[in-house]
This record gives sequence, C-alpha cells and structure tokens, in this order.
Amino acid sequence: MSTIVEEKNEIDVDTLNKDITLFPQVHPITPDMHITHSGVSRLVMLDRYAFKDTEKKTLKKGDFVVLTVKADPKFPARGYGFIHSIDWVNHQAEIKVDPEFSSVLDKEEEANTGIVRRSLDVIDKPMEVYFEQIAKRNATGLSEVETDPKKQQEMYEKFTSELASLNFIPAGRVLYGAGSQTDVTYFNCYVMPYIQDSREGISDHRKQVMEIMSRGGGVGTNGSTLRPRNTLARGVNGKSSGSVSWLDDIAKLTHLVEQGGSRRGAQMIMLVDYHPDIIEFIISKMQNPRILRYLIENTEDEQIKQLAQEKLKFTPLTETEMDLYQGIVNYKTMPGLGGFTKEAIQEAEKKLRNGGTYSVHNPEFLTGANISVCITKEFMEAVENNEMYELRFPDVENYTTEEMQAYNENWHEIGDVRKWEEMGYGVRVYRRIRAKELWNLINICATYSAEPGIFFIDNANEMTNAKAYGDQVVATNPCGKVA
Repeated sequence: MSTIVEEKNEIDVDTLNKDITLFPQVHPITPDMHITHSGVSRLVMLDRYAFKDTEKKTLKKGDFVVLTVKADPKFPARGYGFIHSIDWVNHQAEIKVDPEFSSVLDKEEEANTGIVRRSLDVIDKPMEVYFEQIAKRNATGLSEVETDPKKQQEMYEKFTSELASLNFIPAGRVLYGAGSQTDVTYFNCYVMPYIQDSREGISDHRKQVMEIMSRGGGVGTNGSTLRPRNTLARGVNGKSSGSVSWLDDIAKLTHLVEQGGSRRGAQMIMLVDYHPDIIEFIISKMQNPRILRYLIENTEDEQIKQLAQEKLKFTPLTETEMDLYQGIVNYKTMPGLGGFTKEAIQEAEKKLRNGGTYSVHNPEFLTGANISVCITKEFMEAVENNEMYELRFPDVENYTTEEMQAYNENWHEIGDVRKWEEMGYGVRVYRRIRAKELWNLINICATYSAEPGIFFIDNANEMTNAKAYGDQVVATNPCGKVA
C-alpha cells in the first residue's frame, strides 16, 4: 500500500482506509492513486474540495489534518500538518505544522518548533488525500442520475476516467459537492434578479443571498432598483437610508456566512451610473485619507466634496502629543543630540502641520463585496462630449396610488429608469453632474483603492443570448469581476 511522505511524518494509508469505511461517500485509497498536487494547489484541494470528518469521530494522534495556522477575523491562513496530541477535555490539539507554513506562525515558540496548539473547531481531517478519491466521489454522484444500473456503472467509469486523468476538471462547488450527500450547490456563482424596493423585497433578497452563500455559492447583486438616500418612504412617513446602506447590509453576509471547507463567500454588488446614490457608492470603499483629501481639495463638484468629507475622519492631537512632536522637531536645530532620523523629524513636522491624524469613518463599509459601476452608453457619450449627466430615479414621492402599485409590482422587473420612463411613468432628476467629474472619480477611486470596477451593461445586453429568452443581463456574478 502506498504512503504520502510528509517530511518526517507520513500518512498511514491503511489506518486511513479503515477510517474511510465509516463514510460511504468516500472511496478508499488504492495503489494506483498518485495525484496529491503540491503547494497552494494541494492546500486548496484538501481544504476546499476534499470530504472531511467534520464530526471528528475518527480524529486521533498521528492523523493528517488541515487547520487554521494563523487566526484572522476575516482572512485566516490555512495549512496542514499532523496531530501531535489531543486534549479532548479542553477541546484542543497540538499539531506539527508542515514547514511550508511555518513562516506565517506569529509566536516565536511556534515558529521555532513548528508545533501549534489550536481549538478543534479550526481543525479538519480530510478523508480524501488523493485527487483520484475526489474524482471517484464526483463520478459516483454525477452518474446517479442514470436509472439503469448498467448505464449508471458505464457513466461512473467514464466520469472517473476523464476526471482522474485531469482531462476535465469541474468547478469547485462540483468538486466539493458531487457525491458528498450534502445539501450544497453545484454552481459556483449566481446573479440575483433586481431587488424589489421595499423592506420585504430587501429581506427576501437578503435571505436568498444567505441561503446561496451557505451552500457554497457566490452572488452578484445590482442595487439600482433601491430608492436613493433621503427619498420619502410614504408607507412609514419617513425617509430611505439609501441604496448604498442597504447594499452594505447585504455585503456583511460575506463575513457572517461560513461555507463548506474554509471557502469564504464572495459577492459582486453593482449600481448603475445614473443612480442618485452613485457618488456615495463609488467613494464608499476608499480607505486612503490622502486621496479623500485630494478629492476635497481638487474636485469642482460639491457633492463629491461633501461625501469625501463625510468619509474622512480627523483626530486632533492632544496637548501631550503636540509637546512630543514639537520636541522631536526642536532637535532639527541640534543635529546629533536627539537620535531622531530625518524621516522621524519629517513625520513630526507633518503631524504638527496637520494638527492631527486622518483616517476613514466606517472602514468596514461594503468590504464584504467587490463593487462595480454599471456603465451606460449615454454616460460614455456624455463623457466624450464633456456634457452634464442626469442622476435620476422613478419619482416615487409624487406617484398616485395606482402608479405606486404599478411601481411596487413592476419596477424591479424592469430595473432600467430609461425603460421605465418610456412606459410613461414619472422620473425625477435628482441632480446633474458633469460626466467627466463622475468618470474621473471612478478612475481615481479605482486607482487608489482598486474599487469600483466597471461593467458596460448596455453592451452586455446588446450581445447576450438572454434576449432570446426574453431576459436581460442584470449584473455579473463574483466570477465575472470587471475592473
């Protein structure tokens, strides 16, 4: 029987095969198996796609496991190693981490010995350590649709041959889910329909996003059907908090929903260029105070200035801090006495000149998603011609009861203010902005924060074959990130 050598440790294949008998989904290791992959590819295979003993009913000393080698609230670093000892009372284990992952260990003792102590909650035992095992499980699951036993066996053998030879590699959610007998999706990513502009509509959308992500899928959302900030919500005699705040609430699901393996969810959230909240949306993920200050000082658009100022946070120096920085600067006239570097003195001068430090308000805003602006042809023409551009939305504040009923029933099916206006419904122009100002804002923010991307939605709808089915392109999913 073969073994997989791990530095001075090795997987006991005979013992692992005995453990595998408790899991009917998992195929035993056979001598002809050889694909383990290496480096990151191996970690991804083991951590995201291999079937695991999640209940840890077979976990014991000497087992090969995948674990969180470095804890981080958002982006934990994963690795693999061997169980050194288990403390069942305290629900912890000591693991000898593979040397490949020792560089990410924080504690000096851990880095020196390679042995870490971790909660059992962040340790997983993969039952599939060869890719051929995954291929056989997938083949079993995919061939189960055949009702004739002979045909099912034939398809199982064909699938196994193609998958194990790497002639065809399914998407990640298929690798993880097919044949696992778990309630997960076989699709990696989804695009959601437009959101109905109501509390119920937002709640339903949020629920569907949560369900998709919990089963391993990524989600694309276009928030352009949500009414702008401060628009009247007559049903509750109040004002809307705006599309961007609701989209942030949806984006937070990425941090909350844990998926199969250690795979975190992904979201793509979009807003069309004519939406009245578009400037807030573009600036929302800017984390660079210097660029926010640049926007405040250089843009001619007052709303851009205002929103940049709202995002920028200034913390004034205390008297003690001012004295400390002034003391550093004073040594500038007495070289050699203070031991301060040129860079330290320049930083102290900068602090005194600014009178404090700049940071950003709400730095976690929309961090659960990538964001992109849906670009229309009218907008690009306005940019090229240096024209003013209208930010507009259905005029819900002035609709009659009948018009409001039509809005509630149909607006989220249309989703395009241009088509809505053509249908005879009132549209309100919230403001006009020079198109080049908006285009420059997109480019500045994309350059210094890598967000937002751009998606030419009119071009996509002209070329999509969805038209043949009476459908339209609403957004892209996270797999179709556009930048």
